Amino acid sequence: MRSRYRLAAILSQVHGFIYVVFGGRFLTRKGSARFLLLTTVGRRSKQSRTVPLLYVTSRESLAVIGSFGGNQKAPAWLLNLRENSPENSRVKVQVGRVRWQAIARIATEEERLELWPRFVEIFPGYEGYRSRTTRVFPIVLLTPLEE
Repeated sequence: MRSRYRLAAILSQVHGFIYVVFGGRFLTRKGSARFLLLTTVGRRSKQSRTVPLLYVTSRESLAVIGSFGGNQKAPAWLLNLRENSPENSRVKVQVGRVRWQAIARIATEEERLELWPRFVEIFPGYEGYRSRTTRVFPIVLLTPLEE
């Protein structure tokens, strides 16, 4: 089981690297799944940490999910958000070539129940992830900051 998460972490790093190196021209979509880059501040290192995540749109925000492949632990990017500013955390978002700052917040239970089926429709593997853990996968809403 541990090797699965290690492999996923390596693939995620490669995905993020290619996304950045080619300025968002590659690996932004796979079928109906769309990917963004989310940059948070490391809770211990205080360094910027960037991860590629599948997203869906939700009104004026983008939504990402903290599934971590069904791991019992939450993903590091989610822990960074929770520790740095539990209610509203500033993050950087990149979709394709476009970058902006956003406020990240955990979706309410009502919002999560509305968005969950949209994530499963795009990537049915989320149901398999859910069956591996008792952890509820938080959904995070990313709302662009007004400039």
